[in-house]
Amino acid sequence: MAYLPGMGAKTFYQIIKTFGCAANFFDAAYNNSPMLRGLQPELVSAARAACSKSRVTEILCELAEKRVSVITRLCEDYPAPLLRIPWSPAVLFVKGRLCDARRAIGIVGTRRCTRRGYELTHNISSCLGMPVVSGLARGIDTAAHTGALKANQPTTAVLGCGADIVYPPENTDVYQSIIENNGAVVSELPPGAAPFAANFPVRNRIIAGLARGLLVVESEEIGGTAITVSNAIGLGIDIFAVPGPPYIANSALPNMLIANGAVPVLGAADIKRHYGEESRAERKNAAPPPPLDLLQSRILELLKNEDRSAQAISDLTGMPAEQISAALTMLELSGAVRRIAGGKYGV
Repeated sequence: MAYLPGMGAKTFYQIIKTFGCAANFFDAAYNNSPMLRGLQPELVSAARAACSKSRVTEILCELAEKRVSVITRLCEDYPAPLLRIPWSPAVLFVKGRLCDARRAIGIVGTRRCTRRGYELTHNISSCLGMPVVSGLARGIDTAAHTGALKANQPTTAVLGCGADIVYPPENTDVYQSIIENNGAVVSELPPGAAPFAANFPVRNRIIAGLARGLLVVESEEIGGTAITVSNAIGLGIDIFAVPGPPYIANSALPNMLIANGAVPVLGAADIKRHYGEESRAERKNAAPPPPLDLLQSRILELLKNEDRSAQAISDLTGMPAEQISAALTMLELSGAVRRIAGGKYGV
C-alpha cells in the first residue's frame, strides 16, 4: 500500500478502519466496490493495478535490486517505540540495520549551523557511546552522523525521500558509511520517492520515535527542529539542549527549552551522566568547574539564603532575565545549583 499515490499514514489507517485489513481494501479495488467512494481516483486506480501479479513481482524485484528491506507493523523487528507516535508508520523501508531505540539519542539542529556548533555536535556524538539518530540533512545532522561513525557507533538516518535516494547529494559518502558500519537509512516512503519539502516535517516524528532522548544543538524557534522537539515532548522522552549566546538566532530554541526544563548540555558526559552511564574514568578525569564570574557569585549568594526563580533573581540584582538564565544554566552545568519544583533554583 505504501506504493499507492497519496498513501500517507493517516490515509492508511482510515482505510484499515473502513475495510478492516489491506486485503479487503484490495479486494474492493479489484471488484470496484461502492465502498471506495470518497477515495482519490488515482489511489483507487493504482490499488486496482497493484492487484496484478506482475506489479507485485515488479515491486519485489526493485526492492531486491536496491537492497531495501521492508518492515511492517506486523513484523517482530518493527521498532516498538515507534508504536507510541501518532500515525506510526505502517511500513518502514530500510537499508542496513536499525539501531536499538532503547539507547539511542536523537540529535537535531539547523542546516545553517556555526562552525563551533558543528564541531561540538561531532564531538558529542563521537563521545556518547550510544546509537545516534538524525536526518542526514546538512549542518547539525551531518555532524551527528559523522561523529558516530568516527567512534564506530551505529547511527540511523531517517530520510524524507526513498531509502534508496541520497539527499542532500553531497552526503553520499556519509550515506554509504552509515550502511557499511552497522547503521541504517530508513524511510516510510517507498524507493524512488523524491525529497519533497512536505515530506520532512512528517519524517521528523520518526526521529523522535526512534530515540530515548533528543538533543538540540542550534536552531531558531520555528522550523523543522522545533517540529521534532514538539513530537519528542509529546512522547515524553528526555529533552537535552546546548545553551548558546542569547544574541545569536540559532540559540533561540535551545535556550527556550532549557528555560522550560530541558537538560543543559556542554558535552557528551552531561547526557551520559543523566542516564548513569558515565564511567569512573570520566568522573575522575572530569575538568574542574570554571571560576565563577561576579554575576554567578552574586546569584549563588542569593540562593544560599533562599530558593528563588530566575525572575526573582533578576528583580533583586537588576540584571536582565536573559543574563540571569544564562548564568543559572552555567551554574547548573557546573553542579553549583540545581533546578527544583516550581521553576525555582537552589543550592
